[in-house]
Amino acid sequence: MGKRFKYGVYGLGRIGKVHAAIVQEQGHQIVALGDDEPAAVVAAQEELNAGAVKTFNDPTRMAHEMAGVIDAMIIASHTKNHAKDALPFVQTRIPIYLEKPLTDDLQESFAFVEAIGRDPHQIQIGLQRRYDPALLHTKKLIQSGLIGEIREIRCILRDQFPPPPTYSSRGLIVDMGIHVADEAIVLLDEFPSEVWASVHHTRAYSSPIDEGGDTAFVTFTTPSQVLGRLDLSRTHASGYNNETYIIGARGTIHTGRFAGYPGPIHVEVWQPDGTRHPESKIFEMANPKGKYPEFLPRFDNAYRHAHQQFRAEIESGTAFAVTQNEILDAQVFVEAAHRSAERGGVHYRLQRFGNLREYRAACIANGLMDSD
Repeated sequence: MGKRFKYGVYGLGRIGKVHAAIVQEQGHQIVALGDDEPAAVVAAQEELNAGAVKTFNDPTRMAHEMAGVIDAMIIASHTKNHAKDALPFVQTRIPIYLEKPLTDDLQESFAFVEAIGRDPHQIQIGLQRRYDPALLHTKKLIQSGLIGEIREIRCILRDQFPPPPTYSSRGLIVDMGIHVADEAIVLLDEFPSEVWASVHHTRAYSSPIDEGGDTAFVTFTTPSQVLGRLDLSRTHASGYNNETYIIGARGTIHTGRFAGYPGPIHVEVWQPDGTRHPESKIFEMANPKGKYPEFLPRFDNAYRHAHQQFRAEIESGTAFAVTQNEILDAQVFVEAAHRSAERGGVHYRLQRFGNLREYRAACIANGLMDSD
């Protein structure tokens, strides 16, 4: 094990406490806790057995007082506040593990990246699927050419329960879609060229917050003519479900077939003769104790790998693997889908540019942001 890191955590809802508990279990120290709500800080102190740490209700004050004391920050505040809460820590040069996305507003996200620049040594984004063993194996199989040219991808994300009353969500597609939008981009190594979507209310569902619906379907195509779909819902009564189909010219990969929850994570490779390929594997979910967020068994190992890599990259001085630059792509994708669903399925054209000014201009031209 390398050095023992001193962490600060700002944003102490369910995912903030998950991150804090993981780094504690990995042998590191929480030295500062913060949240806009004082009650959330008190609750987290108790749950994390961190009664003696410094506490804050303002990220700017926390950044200035803890500069030179903490080695890294975890920021997991409300989505709409991510960029605002991260900026003081960027300015004081404290490395940040930032929950996705940058904010729930695309224009503000571009402004944030323009303010901090493209430097990949400042922020690692918490896109934990990029560290998930089952999805990493899936990516390896795709790259091997085992199933030939990709024809279709379908990424499915289904929650069992509605979000809690304290949750902040701009809409189902923006909130849930960010996870699998990035997953699709990573697995295909392509950015969508056209996106359209719909959002729906299904029967016997009620939620403490309005997300525009409880089920959504996002369809997209890529420059190489892969057809894709993201299926999103809050209504999977049997348990949390994340599965992915990649259909190729010479076979199919099915990752995450629902097999009970918590349960095994199957990566199944099906050949043209209908038999399973020997490269198929089974990964096990974690079995957390006590109360835990519904997604945790499926992605506990991924979160742990993400934090390990975050610290390793801080120590080595190498670029973070997933940064403000990568999450911006996923946000453009879901913004197009969100707007399409609001407008009855209108098709949106997407373009990605390395130059931030050109990228912003393309988003404006394609109707995803207002002009400056």
